[in-house]
This record gives sequence, C-alpha cells and structure tokens, in this order.
Amino acid sequence: MPSRPGAARDMLLCLAWVVLIFVFMYYGRALAPWFQGPRAIYAMWALALCGLAFLAWLGLRLARLPAGRRGKAALGVLACSLGLALLAWWQPLLIERTHLMLYGILGMLAWRAAGHFSRGALRLILAGVFCALVGWGDEVAQYYHPQRVFDWRDVITNAASAWLALAAVWFLRPRAGF
Repeated sequence: MPSRPGAARDMLLCLAWVVLIFVFMYYGRALAPWFQGPRAIYAMWALALCGLAFLAWLGLRLARLPAGRRGKAALGVLACSLGLALLAWWQPLLIERTHLMLYGILGMLAWRAAGHFSRGALRLILAGVFCALVGWGDEVAQYYHPQRVFDWRDVITNAASAWLALAAVWFLRPRAGF
C-alpha cells in the first residue's frame, strides 16, 4: 500500500464509490419512479446540476493552469465535454443518464487513487481500465439479478463516461507531458 499523504483516503473514496455503484445496481428499480412521469423533473434537475457543477469545476481548474497551457487544455476539455453531451443524448431514458455521473465521478476518483501508484500515461491507463472493469462488472452483476438485464449499451456508456472524465482531468493536470 502506498504511504504517500492522502493515499488511504483516495483509495477509500474510490472503493466507497464502487460500493455505491453496486448498491444502485441492486436497488435501481426502486429509484425508477423518480425518473418517470411528473417526478422525473427532479431527477432531470439533479442530473443537470451535476453536469453544471462538473463544467464549473473544469472551468476553475482550467483557470489555474499557466497561461501557455490554457488554450490546448481548453480544446481538450471542450472535446471531452462535447463527448459527454453526445453520450447523454445517446441514452434513450433519463435513468440511463445517471451512468454519466456515476462513472464520471468514478473516473476522477480512480485518477486520484492511481496517482499514488503511477505517473503519466500509465496513471491514465490504470484508472481507465479500472473504471471499465467496474462498469463491465456492474452489468455482469445485473445479468444475475432477477429484475435487471445485461446491456452492452450500458457497458459502453460506463466506460466512455469514465474515459471522457479521465481525459478531461488529464488535460487539466498541472504539468504537460508524460
């Protein structure tokens, strides 16, 4: 186990988020009424606020970069944000858009945790592969759940959400290069 400051906290946060994802997998059907009919407006606003908070966080991180790096980083962050918007549009149901939030946050937590083991591109790859495996495991667990189904669209959405959030964080890292 790494002994750097904050390592245990970052590992614990990442693990807790994975547990939360699997709890949502198990109890997801109980949340379904909040994503349908008149009550769906609350879920829509909650997801919109999460998206806006993510964009605000990206903007604040972008403003902290040295002036010489802001232009390229802004283009990368814009591409990642547009990718997430396209991914949200691709989802047929409002409840499916929660995958973007769940796995985007997992991507950022995995990035922090992987930073205690590696640097550069290896950090990005480790975090991305971890998130993709968690997303795939979530869908495999749903295959065995009597009220859920395995869906390849969700596997792709889970991995893509995490990878796009990771790419945005990658563009915003303090020092350029590997």
